[in-house]
Amino acid sequence: MSREAHKVVPFPDNDERHVQLGQAALRAGEFSQAVAHFQAAYREQHTFAVNRQMIEAMLHAGQASEAVPYAEEFIEGYARTLTDGLLYGQLLIESHRFLAAQEWLVNLQDLAHSPEDQARLTELTDVFTNQQERYLAANQAGQAALIKQFAGLAGVNTMEQTMRINQLAQLPVPTFDQIAPRLMIDEFISQGLRNTVALHYVTLRETAPRRLLWFDDVITFTPNAVGNPFDNPVADAWQRAVTAAENDNPEQALILDQELHLYMLLLFPRLTDVVADPAAWAQVVSARIADPAAPITAAPKIKRWLTRLDDALNALNQ
Repeated sequence: MSREAHKVVPFPDNDERHVQLGQAALRAGEFSQAVAHFQAAYREQHTFAVNRQMIEAMLHAGQASEAVPYAEEFIEGYARTLTDGLLYGQLLIESHRFLAAQEWLVNLQDLAHSPEDQARLTELTDVFTNQQERYLAANQAGQAALIKQFAGLAGVNTMEQTMRINQLAQLPVPTFDQIAPRLMIDEFISQGLRNTVALHYVTLRETAPRRLLWFDDVITFTPNAVGNPFDNPVADAWQRAVTAAENDNPEQALILDQELHLYMLLLFPRLTDVVADPAAWAQVVSARIADPAAPITAAPKIKRWLTRLDDALNALNQ
């Protein structure tokens, strides 16, 4: 027998084999098996392609809530096309994260270019509306208890406030509408948390004016007229400063990046009004990080604002 006859045909890598088995199980309607295979593949092949197939299998297997953290690992992938975006939107709906689902569906409007796309988005939006109505009807007592908890939020410590407000995206939209206005003007809730609530209205592209206790003033803003607080000329200038700092001191650049992002949150929705010279801001903050004991001798306006922001950040950490 020739040497060629004894040649071993290489078997596919285990992760590729699991992908093939997962695809076959998904086609056959064996969703739990499909999930197991895709999860095994995902442990070795941490890619969006495998992630997406795993998420689809988990959705069909009734594991929507468990799938959300996995999908969020590749959230930018799901935001690229309408088809992938609709899958993630369905995941949020099935896991009863209705406020997050509404925000996501609103953002998908930018990807619905054709009449067919718009019809697909409308179909899922109708599913969202029906699911939310059924959920509210079946959980009236629980929603009422939630509203009472949020109404008393000012009476609990900041850590509890933060945990509760982090749960906002899981609320039904009508429940959020009942509690959010109160949270945004409650003086006993920190500025960062008030702004976090207000940001939900911005991502919902709300057209109705909203009130926000912004440091010492109650301001009125129209959410759909507010730009993205993390994508604007100030944010661009600050990102350039962080990139430049990375060449000299990567660790210091990371701290600078974190601080500037916190300032973007705290100063929203008047970031661009306050930060007239973003390069000067970045320079002052960099100097302060390099030598916290050194007094700020220049830029008195920036110094005054940094003092206010320090106070706001301290309130979040209490």
